[in-house]
This record gives sequence, C-alpha cells and structure tokens, in this order.
Amino acid sequence: MLKEIIELIASFQTIIIHRHSRPDLDAIGSQVGLKKLLEHHYPHKTIYAVGDLNTMSFHATMDEIDDACYYDALVIITDVAVAHMVSDDRYTLAKARIILDHHDNNTTIENVTHYYKDTSFNSACEMIVDLAMRFNLDIPKEAATYLYGGMVTDSGRFLYLKEPERTFLLASYVSKFHPDIKSLYDYLYTEPLARKQIKNQFSSFELTKEHVAYRINSQTLIQSTGEDFQSISRGMVNLMAGIQEVKIWGSFSEDANGKYIAELRSRDIPIVDVAKKYGGGGHLHACGATLETLEDVHQLLEDLNEKVRNNDKHIN
Repeated sequence: MLKEIIELIASFQTIIIHRHSRPDLDAIGSQVGLKKLLEHHYPHKTIYAVGDLNTMSFHATMDEIDDACYYDALVIITDVAVAHMVSDDRYTLAKARIILDHHDNNTTIENVTHYYKDTSFNSACEMIVDLAMRFNLDIPKEAATYLYGGMVTDSGRFLYLKEPERTFLLASYVSKFHPDIKSLYDYLYTEPLARKQIKNQFSSFELTKEHVAYRINSQTLIQSTGEDFQSISRGMVNLMAGIQEVKIWGSFSEDANGKYIAELRSRDIPIVDVAKKYGGGGHLHACGATLETLEDVHQLLEDLNEKVRNNDKHIN
C-alpha cells in the first residue's frame, strides 16, 4: 500500500494535511513533519496544514484556506481515523483521502482512497519515518524535529514500546537528519514558574476502592488558571503517575459544552476497551473519551475498578 500512497501523493498538485482536534505532539508532529517532508521532495506542489492549535503544538502554525482549495486536492489525515475527531471537517470536500493512523480504531471516514492503519507502531510519526526510510527519503531538519518529537512523546520517552528494535532503528534514521533535540526537550520539559505553580492546584486526587486515581476538573477551575483546556486535560493527567499502588489513573475535565473529557492512563493494564465503550479510543495504556455527564464519569471509574480486580485475579 505504501507504494500506492506515494504514487497518489505524486499525482496531486494540492495536498491538505489534517489530524485530530485538541492535538498532542504526535498529531502535530506527524502533520507538520509530513508537510515539511513533502515540501522538501515536491517543491512545486502546494501543501497546506489545517486545524486547531494549543500549548502542546510546539512551534507549529496552521494555514487559513478557502473551501475551493479542496475541490481538486488530496487530503491526508494523520493520527486519527474517527470522523468526529478530525480537526476541520472540510476534508470531505477533497477529491481523494488518505488516512495514516496507528490507533486501534476502525475508520468512520467515508470515501477513503487508502487507509493505512498499523497498530504495531507507537506513533503516527513513527509510521511516517518508516515510510521515509523505506523509500530512502532524506528528511529536512525541521521535519525531523517534529517527527522525532511525536516519537518521543507517544512512546512515553521510549518507555512504552511495541517493537523496540524497529522503534530505535527509526529513531536512529530520523536522527541522521539532525533534529533540534535540545530545543524540543526544552519545550517539553521546562516550563514557566507560573505554570509550575498552577500544577500545585492539580496535584491532589481521589482514589477509588481499587486505587484508581482520578481528578474531576470543573470548567470554572480550568478557566481560573488562564491555561488552555488541553494543557489541563492532557497536560496534568500524569501528575498521578509513578505511584506504586496506583495501576490506573485518569483526569476528567469539563469543557465549555459541559461534557467531560476523559484522559486515561495505566502502567500495565490494557484500558483502551473501556475508552471505546464510551465512544473514545487510543492506545492500550493511554486513551480517552468524551463523556456526557458526571454519572458517566463515575460509571467509567467503576469499569476501571473492574479492570483492576480482573487483573489482580489473573495475577493471583
């Protein structure tokens, strides 16, 4: 399929790259990294990247384009295959569509020309680096930086690996093109004093009877911090990580529509099926969903309790 994807890319003059809304660095990295890669190899093509941004977007900027740009265009959607999660639904206007995704979700996007799904990859960025390596494509420095960033963050700094030998081979390949690792790590792992102090507001949590750690963040609290929604919803969840007794943890943040965005994490226990039950998805140990009510939040927590109980029975 990769050969057919390259051939389809080569056949279009205009290419528009989408990814999921409320992006993490894998979504941004795969989108911007792919854009810079294609611009490097196809300098005469017109290539756009569209969608929302947040404080997890590194230095990315998005293009503002008219609907007419889509009519004879190829759309490439990275890091998502579920229609309602794609940022900017004008992808439906395009002449052809490609999906590149590593999540364990079937696509709900219609009229897809090529659906390249491979859940053995840790990240969408890893898939793109693999494509570049297979076709012996050199990667410009800026693209390499974004692609390396997505590989680092979606693997938990290379902690959660599905095929370690391949991952490190791909990390070695992209490193040949001199990604700006220091700048990337400064962005990821340093922060202003004010944000560090804001974290103190989110360092406390509740425990269920099975030691599932959780926080419920009200919209009022989120707005009071001055931070954007994503930096609280996703950015604070791992303040509950690294506790020996806590095998699963999650944050539930109320958005502007009164819904609760669940960010779920676990150390060892697969939990993506719980996210899927509530219309979400993601990785085995890092996933999410959108919940309509607080009652749904507490029902999901009970499902996570059941996960811990079943895991303990299996171990015993």
